[in-house]
Amino acid sequence: MWLARCVSILAFAHFAVVPYCDAVEPVTVSVVAGLTGLVSSAGWFGKDFLLDNTYCKFTECCRKPYIKADVAALKASLKGSLYGQHIVQDVLVNAIGAHYDNIENSRKPLVMSFHGTPGTGKNYVSDFVAAALYKNGISSKFVYKYTASDLDTDLAASVKQTVKNCPYSLFIFDEIERMPTGVFDSIVSLLDHHSALKGFDFTKSIFIFLSNSAGIEIAKKLKSLMDDGSYRDQTKLSDFERIAELAAYNLIGGLYRSGVIESHVIDHFVPFLPLEPRHVLLCIKKELQLQQCPETSENDIKKIMDEAMTPDKTEQFSNNGCKRLSKKVEAFCYQRRLKHNYNNKR
Repeated sequence: MWLARCVSILAFAHFAVVPYCDAVEPVTVSVVAGLTGLVSSAGWFGKDFLLDNTYCKFTECCRKPYIKADVAALKASLKGSLYGQHIVQDVLVNAIGAHYDNIENSRKPLVMSFHGTPGTGKNYVSDFVAAALYKNGISSKFVYKYTASDLDTDLAASVKQTVKNCPYSLFIFDEIERMPTGVFDSIVSLLDHHSALKGFDFTKSIFIFLSNSAGIEIAKKLKSLMDDGSYRDQTKLSDFERIAELAAYNLIGGLYRSGVIESHVIDHFVPFLPLEPRHVLLCIKKELQLQQCPETSENDIKKIMDEAMTPDKTEQFSNNGCKRLSKKVEAFCYQRRLKHNYNNKR
């Protein structure tokens, strides 16, 4: 059994992975050398077979099944768990689907910038993207999520090394308005067309920027459209995309006067619309379901909503979306379980 394991690892070593064999088993150097030579000259298995049945059995590799790119799963997740964001669903499914459909001929990475008030689902959606693209989801070693405190190193060098390890990497930059001005200028050339350097191929990667910028402007525009007689679900990307782009460019932070915007390397400015009370209600019901909360009435849901949601200046939308719901619902369900258990013991 040891011999077979050693042979597999030595065979895989032929493809530039450091060989390793347990020294506790008796085997001569000449036998091991002979096995290695046999693999090299005869080519027992294809490279893919060796990867799948040796190294990649024990650790995440930059290949299937770890890179799964399941766009259908992304579409299902967005449809079932994201409320009030028809534009987001449409843009993401088409953009990511097209990127992976043409992945081998891609001429630039896919770059998207998410904009909207807190609680509208930006982080939520980025987690859905990771879950759909990678077997290990947001925990994948090919998913890199940066916050303002993470950007104290050479960003360009970090991105290059990451892409060198796996061209199919996903980069998520959160709260970019809190990041230093100009921080992204060093990676502009990496996001552009034909963004391939010697030893690096950025064209298969995806970059997502998350920002609260343009949230107020998007809300005002949506209210104006609805006041003029448009239904929310009739609004289009073109109604908001320029608003998001200008807000990102003019707001002090990571994209302020940035070459990333000036060079037009961002493919989609994705607006997250402010949520209405009916959407917050759906979020509460979803969270109650996840918490498996016992004996919940409509009055209970209204009470949670009164505590968790504050209206914005328009009095039409939620100021905080679904941001504060999870802990509110968690506390409510905990109290309800205590009461339920007490009544059952009487």
